[in-house]
Amino acid sequence: MDPARPNDPDPADPFTPERADHAVPETIEIATEGEDCDDCVRKLRPVLKRIAGVKDVKVDLKHERVIVTFDARKTHPPDLHDAILNSGYKPGPTAD
Repeated sequence: MDPARPNDPDPADPFTPERADHAVPETIEIATEGEDCDDCVRKLRPVLKRIAGVKDVKVDLKHERVIVTFDARKTHPPDLHDAILNSGYKPGPTAD
């Protein structure tokens, strides 16, 4: 088990979501720093949309956060944070 992802399901568990035949939708808000213009949206949104399982990405410039809807069977919040970092932005401490 990866310590950065303590909630990862055990693949041997027959009830793990990866073995389910339906999507497991989740929506999270991730605070970001340095995201304050339309250009930021054009850069950040496609990066997150390319991640397997991401269904929708909304960027809230006013509150500097992204709202991501994803299939929890295919990706995890740490993967979304990594994508934000790799795009040149920084996840913030809290979403308002």
